[in-house]
Amino acid sequence: MNILSTRPARLLAATGVVGLVTAGLGLRLASANVKPIQVSMPPLVSVAVAQARDLPLQLDAQGHLVALAQVEVRPQASGIIRTIHFKEGDPVAAGQLMFTIDATDVAAQLARAQAAAAQTQALLDEAQRDLARTQQLAKSRYFSMSAVDTSLSKVESLRAQYQAAMADVDNTRVLVDHTRITAPMSGRTGALAVHPGSLAQPGAAAALVNVAQMDPIGVEFTLPEANLADLLAARSTHDLRVSLLDPRGRRLDGKITFVNNTVDTNTATILVKASFANADQALWPGAFVRVQLLAGTSRGAMTVPPQSVMEGPAGRFVYVVEAGGKVTTRPVGLQRMQDQLAVVTGLSGGERVVTEGQAGLKPGVKVRVATPAAPAAAGAGSAA
Repeated sequence: MNILSTRPARLLAATGVVGLVTAGLGLRLASANVKPIQVSMPPLVSVAVAQARDLPLQLDAQGHLVALAQVEVRPQASGIIRTIHFKEGDPVAAGQLMFTIDATDVAAQLARAQAAAAQTQALLDEAQRDLARTQQLAKSRYFSMSAVDTSLSKVESLRAQYQAAMADVDNTRVLVDHTRITAPMSGRTGALAVHPGSLAQPGAAAALVNVAQMDPIGVEFTLPEANLADLLAARSTHDLRVSLLDPRGRRLDGKITFVNNTVDTNTATILVKASFANADQALWPGAFVRVQLLAGTSRGAMTVPPQSVMEGPAGRFVYVVEAGGKVTTRPVGLQRMQDQLAVVTGLSGGERVVTEGQAGLKPGVKVRVATPAAPAAAGAGSAA
């Protein structure tokens, strides 16, 4: 075998391999510089159909419990408090004795007034006897008629004095009664401001104690001005029901007792009051409660899923998918949330509103609908 003849063949083979490697590397570098073609897909959204339906006109509000009657117990006579006949926080009945004030001074005044009245009574009796004798003697011509007139005038004067003395007795007896302070109504007492030995004065800044009526109890809440017409219409037909949940989770039914005659211009709301039975005193004045008002039926209420209602600089709106697949914005007004539905204005019904995928949407953008459009379904519970 010739060694010199095989060396050129091996050299040519090595050169070919290097060429192939170089060509492959060049193809790879060329393909790396070519950018792939990107096809943008329309955004994927979910839609629901706006639907008109008849819904119970349910109005939810936050209210607070108030006592329908609350009285501050104040003294009507000055004196030292001798005895307090209850403990603060106790329930009291109307007419129950609550405070006893030292009655030493007014008792002495009553005794003096009674003595003065008795003295005047004695003088009146004597004057009446004198008048009778004078009249008898005048018939026998022993006294003139002028003496009779004088005796009669004395009797009338003493009778007037006796009436004034009895008025003083009655007035002093009232002062004595003021030393015994009784409950003006049935209810529960608050915190005491005095103790035995304290000086009670009619003009004091703080009351002795306050008594609040607990049964029935009231609730104050406000409703938007937009609901006033429905509220008044339901009230005129007696189709108005109000309820609340007590701290134990029980639903209590009450009745509307007051609708304010003026709408608050600052908040565009109207004040409403209701009363509820509270025999077990589970409801406490000052506590916040959730009030639910049923004011008849709202006919043809336009409903959409709550998540379809968006908030923008110009107000609330929804995205509506048109027939060609493009979206537009439609301004809406949110009336209330009920049965996991948003009751809105500004839609005519049948519009396909976007419920999911609103991020990045703009008017005129074409979208893909993920699921067939279906009417918004009402939930079982009531949405806050």
